[in-house]
Amino acid sequence: MVRERIPVYVVTGFLGSGKSTLLARWLKEAPFSNAALIVNEIGEVGIDHATLGFSGDASMLLADACVCCSGLPALNEALEQLFWARLHRSVARFEMVVIETTGLADPGPLVAALSLNAFVKERYRIAGTFTTIAAPNALDTLAREDIARAQLQGADAVIVTKADLVGAKELVSVEAKLNDACPGSRIAHSANASFGLADALTLLSQPAPRVESAFALPFSRLRPHDAVTRFIAIDEPTDIDALHARVLSIKEQYGESLLRLKGLVQLKEHGAMANVQFARGDTRAQITSTSRNAEDVKSGLTLIVKPDAAR
Repeated sequence: MVRERIPVYVVTGFLGSGKSTLLARWLKEAPFSNAALIVNEIGEVGIDHATLGFSGDASMLLADACVCCSGLPALNEALEQLFWARLHRSVARFEMVVIETTGLADPGPLVAALSLNAFVKERYRIAGTFTTIAAPNALDTLAREDIARAQLQGADAVIVTKADLVGAKELVSVEAKLNDACPGSRIAHSANASFGLADALTLLSQPAPRVESAFALPFSRLRPHDAVTRFIAIDEPTDIDALHARVLSIKEQYGESLLRLKGLVQLKEHGAMANVQFARGDTRAQITSTSRNAEDVKSGLTLIVKPDAAR
C-alpha cells in the first residue's frame, strides 16, 4: 500500500521582502487555512510567528536557529512531532504544512534535507517553494546578497512584492533581471499583499522549464549566516512617535549594515502593541498599532545586522 504523503510548501525570501505579510493573507485562505505552520526565525524572540495571525493549533516556532544549516535537525523533529500529533488527534487534522524560513535561509539545503530524513521522506513531500523579493530594492539586493540569489535559485515561483512602490519602468527592469537570473521562472507581482493564494497555487502549477541561471552559486560560496541578531528590550510603554525616533536613531547608528529591524513594542494605550517593520532601503519604518496581548511576546526590537557592525 502506497502511503499518501503530506504536501509541504516553503515560503522564503530575503529580509524585508514582505513574505510574512503575504503569508498572513494566504493563511486565511483555503487550503492554507487548514495547514500546519512552522515559522523559523534566527532571533531569540519570534516576531513573525506572533504577527501572522494564524488561528490553527498546529503551529511551531523554531527560533534562534536557521533551518538551512544548524536548524535542520529541529525542523525534522518538528515535522515528526506534527505527524504524530495529527495521527493521535491532539491537533486538528491538517492537510498540508507551510514552512516560513528566515530571510537568511537558502531553501536548497532545507529541501534536500527533507528528502534525506527517512521518516520525513516517507510521510511528507515538497509541493513547492515560493520566493518573495521586494521590487523597490530588488536590484540592489541581488547585487549584494548571495543568499537572495540562492533563494531565487531554489524557487518554484517568484513573487515580486511591494510592486506599488515602484514605477512601471522599474518593475519591468526588475522582471527582466529576474528572467536573466532564472530563465523560465514563474514570476508574479503583488502590491499590498494583493496576490491571493489561489493565484499563487495556479502560478506554481504552470510549466517552468529549468534553465541554467546566470546566478548559479556553488554551496561553498554561500555563508548561511552573514549577519547577526540583537534584541533591544523596551520594557516601558511608549508611543508611536517615540518609536519612529528610536528606529531613526538605530538606522543612523548602523547605516547600510542594518539589514532588518522588526518587533512588537508595548504602547501607552492600554492593551495595545506596535508592530514595527523596517528593512534596508526603506525610508521610514512601518509602525502599526495592534491589539496583540503584551503578555504573549517580549516587548522590544530585533535587529539583524552585518557582523562587522555588531562588534
